[in-house]
Amino acid sequence: MAEAHRTLLLLVVAMSCLVTVSQAHQKIHIVGGSYGWKIPPNKTFYEEWANKQNFFVGDKLVFLYTTGLQNVIEASEEEEFVYCKQTNVEDVQFVGPTILEVTKAGVHYFYCSVGLHCEGGQKLRINVTDEATT
Repeated sequence: MAEAHRTLLLLVVAMSCLVTVSQAHQKIHIVGGSYGWKIPPNKTFYEEWANKQNFFVGDKLVFLYTTGLQNVIEASEEEEFVYCKQTNVEDVQFVGPTILEVTKAGVHYFYCSVGLHCEGGQKLRINVTDEATT
């Protein structure tokens, strides 16, 4: 009986360590850095910002914006992102700031659908990796 308790305790400790290690890789990204989420100074601003980041499953994206002036659309297809279409929208957020957790690997597309903000470059494409490597 004592051996079973010891084994169970070791299993719980091992699982706790795994959870702690996986959570240690999670990062909070303020989209656009100190600039935030608004009409960018140029059309490549968010692309340039994303190229300097590493995104992993479990990371959080923080979109800092004023409710009513911006929003966050998550598109499911590249064509929607490129042409600022709203045909297969995965998620819509209207209340800022918005915090989204990245739950799956792959390419993710976000843009603002207010006015011509997307056409003006207020869009973000990120490539998310399954897990961080140390």
